Formats: sequence, C-alpha cells, structure tokens
Amino acid sequence: MIKKLVLIFLSIWLGTTCLVDFAIVPTVFQVIENFFNAGELGVALFTKMNLLELILSSIMVCLVSLEFKKNNKSIIHFFLAISASIIVVIYFSYLTPKIAELTLLWKKADSQGLIAIAGIKDIQQEHQFYHRTYVTLDSIKILILSTLLILRLREKAVEHANT
Repeated sequence: MIKKLVLIFLSIWLGTTCLVDFAIVPTVFQVIENFFNAGELGVALFTKMNLLELILSSIMVCLVSLEFKKNNKSIIHFFLAISASIIVVIYFSYLTPKIAELTLLWKKADSQGLIAIAGIKDIQQEHQFYHRTYVTLDSIKILILSTLLILRLREKAVEHANT
C-alpha cells in the first residue's frame, strides 16, 4: 500500500511541477505583454505551487521513511525524497519571497524612471541571480523526482515479473 501511495504522490508532484514549468509559466509570459504583470502572476503562482510542493514533499518523506523502516534497501529513495524536499523548503522559505521582493523593487524603480541610476541595475542583476538559482534548483528537483519515479517503476516491474 505504501508503495502505491508513493507512486501516486510522486506522480502528482512531478506532474504538477512539469505542467507549471513547461506549460503554464511560458504561456503567462507569452500572453501577458507587461513583464512586471507577468512576473507578479508568476510569483503568485509559484507561491501557491511552493505550498503544494511543501505538502507533497512532506507526505513523500513520511511515506518513504515508513518504507525505509521496513526495508533498508530504500535508502536511495529516502535520500532522493529528502533532497527534493530540501529544495522545496529553500523555495518556500527564501527564494520565492526574495524574488517577489526584488520584483517589486524593480517595478517601482522602473515606474519612477530610475532604472538608469546607479544601484538600480544591481536590483536587476540580483533578481536575475535568484531567478537563475530557482530555475537551476527546479531542474535538479525535476531530475531527482524523475530518477525516483524511474527507480520506483523499475522496482515495481521487477516485483511484477517475480510473481
């Protein structure tokens, strides 16, 4: 039963992440012409997504921990689930709020015509740094979740072949 639940929650987590990253966010930036409005929508979306991922990652860690207690062979699964969860905590507690803060500062500076003034360019560069960090961590998280899903499906196939 735990193995089925892990597959279900893992599929939901990976599926929603891919849907948001590869379909919804690119569409937002294509449809909404104003960069700052699209960015605000993106931040709002990722804030909600971070909360969902925090819940899903907590469930995953609990399930994989229970499984690990019963079967020490699951240490790789446990390590992968913890690694993906750490990334989500970083998003939730630091990166998304920081990007939101910098987006507002950048928008304010732009609306006041202060972009060319020294120091304002630093806001753009800092925003880009945190955004690139978020994207890089998201790519790592997708790789971790995909690896975990492949391991789980392979394990299930082996179990099915042995019965």
